[in-house]
Amino acid sequence: MSTVSESSEDLQLLLAQNQLLVQMLTRVGYAVWQAAECEDTLAHYVILRLRASKGIGEREGLDLLAKAQSRTFGHTLRELKDASVLSPAIEARLSKLVDDRNWLVHRAKRENRGVLNDLTRFDQLVARIDGIASEALELHKELAAELEEFAVQAGVDRREIDIEAANLSAAWGY
Repeated sequence: MSTVSESSEDLQLLLAQNQLLVQMLTRVGYAVWQAAECEDTLAHYVILRLRASKGIGEREGLDLLAKAQSRTFGHTLRELKDASVLSPAIEARLSKLVDDRNWLVHRAKRENRGVLNDLTRFDQLVARIDGIASEALELHKELAAELEEFAVQAGVDRREIDIEAANLSAAWGY
């Protein structure tokens, strides 16, 4: 027969595990989001560095972007590697990010069953997830800065880039 104190302890444990799960899933969501942002930046990189030509026009450019965005992160990276437009250091970091993102999406849950009952493993998992998010954000920023410089060198007015960035941020709620 269960006592009130046992039931209370069970409830306390369940609440603690739920709080850990919320923390972990929030981080998973953030890491996947940041990886998707980096992937989208890479699609833009393909268009600006490999596909677009001066005077291409907005409609055709957006069509090319939509096609690039439909490809996988790994496919997009391979295309850029083949074209040799990324530095070896950035290529290596992006390759690792693709592997880490794929692990997070496809294997992390299966490989970490029971993690809520082991705080050491939980902390290790959270650190790995946070590392993926941080690296994705840093790569996104670096690639975006490279693209901005490329566009400016190609004759795009930096003020126009800033206006477009502000419009996107407002539209996305950032």
